[in-house]
Amino acid sequence: MADGILKVGTITTSSGSGTITIPDAVTVSSASLSNSPAFFSTGVSSSQALGNQTYTTLTNWNTPSSLLGSVTFSNGIYTLGTAGTYFFYAIPDIGNLADGDRAFVVIQASEDSFSSSSDISVNGKTMNASANADVTPQVSCIHTCTASTQVRVQAWQDYGGNRNFQGGYFMGYKLIG
Repeated sequence: MADGILKVGTITTSSGSGTITIPDAVTVSSASLSNSPAFFSTGVSSSQALGNQTYTTLTNWNTPSSLLGSVTFSNGIYTLGTAGTYFFYAIPDIGNLADGDRAFVVIQASEDSFSSSSDISVNGKTMNASANADVTPQVSCIHTCTASTQVRVQAWQDYGGNRNFQGGYFMGYKLIG
């Protein structure tokens, strides 16, 4: 059989409905089947103070080790560059909370550089169960975005004074489909 390009409008089974099986050895390549754009940030460039009982935008993420497709990054804000439905996940490390102290994390989206924004995730919450421990509240969500959607993570803690955002992960990728 000769190699070549198959051009068709619709592929259906011989009966007109059902499932078409593609063998494992076949590679299907398509831009619409890609999880790009995507980003993954780990750790922080330096500790960032989080005020007491105040939501603070986490800006000190390291420059993403994986920045795929049209995503851009600046001061903790990711601009996606491509419309679609995305999965986001964040787990910041907040340092040295006392027994009974709480920490929250939320993912937000904006179309206007955060002049206004909306929470696209529920609040991830954790409570410290032992003295002087680091906590890692986590949150994930799925959100439909435009090419200009920007996303960020905010954190809150109630130690009674400043605590530090000192590490963690923030990631997002476009879902296939």
